[in-house]
Amino acid sequence: METITMCHGAASGAAPMIFFRLEDGEQTFYHATGIKAKPEEAEQNQKLRSQLELHKLAMCKAYTFMQIKRMDMNSRIFETLVKQVMTESVGYAMRQEGEPVYTRLIRYLEESFRDGVIGQGRYVIMLGKARKLQRFLIIKGLSTIRAREFTADLLLEYRQFIYDEYLYVPQFPQLYPKGDGRHAPQRRSKNTTVVHDLKALQAFFRELEDTGEIRRSPFKKISFEKRKSIMHVMYDAPVFLKAEEFRQVVNTAVPPNLQQTKDIFVLNCALGCRISDLKRLTMEKVAVSEDGIPYVHYIPSKTVRAQTTNQEIQTPLIQLALEIIQRTRLAFNGHNPKYEKQVYNKSLRRLLAYCGINRQVCLYDYEQGDNVYRPLYEVASSKLARKTHVDMLTKVQINYYAAGLHREGSDTVFRYTSLDLADRYALLQAAFQ
Repeated sequence: METITMCHGAASGAAPMIFFRLEDGEQTFYHATGIKAKPEEAEQNQKLRSQLELHKLAMCKAYTFMQIKRMDMNSRIFETLVKQVMTESVGYAMRQEGEPVYTRLIRYLEESFRDGVIGQGRYVIMLGKARKLQRFLIIKGLSTIRAREFTADLLLEYRQFIYDEYLYVPQFPQLYPKGDGRHAPQRRSKNTTVVHDLKALQAFFRELEDTGEIRRSPFKKISFEKRKSIMHVMYDAPVFLKAEEFRQVVNTAVPPNLQQTKDIFVLNCALGCRISDLKRLTMEKVAVSEDGIPYVHYIPSKTVRAQTTNQEIQTPLIQLALEIIQRTRLAFNGHNPKYEKQVYNKSLRRLLAYCGINRQVCLYDYEQGDNVYRPLYEVASSKLARKTHVDMLTKVQINYYAAGLHREGSDTVFRYTSLDLADRYALLQAAFQ
C-alpha cells in the first residue's frame, strides 16, 4: 500500500514550495503542487488544505491507474497522469487481460512471414513500422496496452505521431540511437507514408477481429467519412524515362564512380524486374533457349512465398543487357553488402543529373495543397527502371482493344493468343532500339 507524505522545499534561489512524496516498496514518486506555502499553513487554511487534498487524491488515482494499466513506472508518466487527473482527462482504462499490442503485432508479422502471407522484403518493412508503434506507446507510457484497449482516439493520436515523430527525437534520444545505418525520423510533408503505416496496422487489427481476439477493430470505431479522409492517398502521376532520355543515359560516358550505378540502372530498365530481384541475380540465372535467345530466369522474391507454383519469370536479353552482363559478370550483386537501396537511390540521382535528365515532373505538395514541379533526377528512385521498362514496352504494342472487337478490360482476347520467348524478344528489341 502506498503512502503519501507532504514535503517542503525549493531549488536554490526559489521560493519554498509544497510537494508530495509517494512511496510503495521500492517505488518512489514526487509531485510538485506549485503551491508556495509552508505545511503548517495548511492546518490553518481550509482552502489551502482542500487544494492539497486534491493533489493527493490525483496522485493516488494516477498511481492506481498505472498499476491497473500496467504502464511504465517512471516519474514522467506519473506526473503526466497526475496532471490529467487534475483536469479529469484520464482515459484508456484497462478492462481486459491479454498480450501487449506490440508483442502481438510482432507475433502476427512472424506468423505471416512463416506462412508465406508476406515476403522477406515486406517483413523487414513491417518490422520497422512495428518499432515505430512501439516508440509511440513508450512515449505515451502505454507500452503494455492490449489490443482490446487500443481505441479510435489512440489510433488518431498515433496518426499524428507519424507526422510529428521527428519532434520527439531530442526529447527521447534513447529511442533513436544513431549508427548501424539508422536514420532519425524526418518531417512528413506527404501523407503517403502515414496512410501506408495505418493500412499496415489496419490489416493487423482485421486479423485479430477475424480470429475473435478483439470484438471490433478501432478503425471501425471511426466514422466512415473520417476514415475515408485519413486513409486517402493522392498518388502522383507515374514518373519514367522517355525513350530518348533512356538513350541519353546509355550514350553518356560517365566517370568511374558512376559506372556501376549506370550498369545497374540500364540493365534494370532492360529487364524490368524489381531492384531486389536484380541484386539476387547470378550468372547461373543466365541461359540460352533452343532458338538461341539469351534470357534470365528467376522467381520474384516479393511473391515467391505466396505462389502456388514454382514458375519462373523469363526475360529475353537484348544486346544492351547482354553486353552489361558479359562485361560485369553481375559482379555488382552481393559483392558490396552496404550497397543498399538508399545508397543506390542517391547514386542514381547523381547519375541522372550528370546525364542531364532534368525534365520537370509534377508532384503534389500536401503542405501547399498544390502541385509542384521538380527535375526528374531529384525524385528518381529504384522503381524508375521498372516503370521505364513497362512504358517502353507498352508503346511498341498495339492496344488489344484498339480494333473494337472487345470492350476495354475484357479478358477474352488473352485467350486467343500468347507471347512466347521469341515474340517477347522481338518486342524488347523494338522497344529499346
